[in-house]
Amino acid sequence: MGIYIGSCGEVTIETGSTEEELSESAVEKVHRYLLVRHHGTKCTVAFNEKAIAAKKRYHGYFALVSNCEKDAPECLRKYRARETIEFFFESGKQRADGSRTRVWSSESLMGRMFVQFVALCYYEYLSEQVRQLKLSLGRENGDPAHDNKDTLDWEDRLKSWLKNTPIYLILQWFDVVEEVKVSTKLLSRRWTTEITGRDQLFLDKLGVPAF
Repeated sequence: MGIYIGSCGEVTIETGSTEEELSESAVEKVHRYLLVRHHGTKCTVAFNEKAIAAKKRYHGYFALVSNCEKDAPECLRKYRARETIEFFFESGKQRADGSRTRVWSSESLMGRMFVQFVALCYYEYLSEQVRQLKLSLGRENGDPAHDNKDTLDWEDRLKSWLKNTPIYLILQWFDVVEEVKVSTKLLSRRWTTEITGRDQLFLDKLGVPAF
């Protein structure tokens, strides 16, 4: 197996006769723990002993004691799966008003927890959509109508806002948007609080109908 680092910083790993690109996290570790020097067409790689020593200070050991599961890898897998369950309860408390039950019967409790679960599903779905959206913003896609300075500048502004604003604050931001509709026999009017250009671009990218 060999690791190859190009002159522009791209990293590939060769296993046997095949070559594949490393993931972003693996590339980050390569640049952190290896010292790469280029001399013309020659590339030399050495260990970054200082960074490795700093990381080794946090190495340690832990033991799992079980009177049920005897297979060590399976025991470790189940132990690590606990994190998913803990994250679910943490998300329910922080994002779905799950700190207090606020009900008086087991049936109401089951219904409340079900609604919270559905709300968390929507929350995570929106989070994933925003993560995917940030990857595409500010990049040319070959469409002349899109690849102009004004559009790319607006997308860069939106990307900067999304990178620095957590999901719950994004939802709170749009919670202030209100619509008032008045209908009479003579006239029907509708007023909507202001939507900024950045907000409208965000809604358009998510496929939300215009206000």
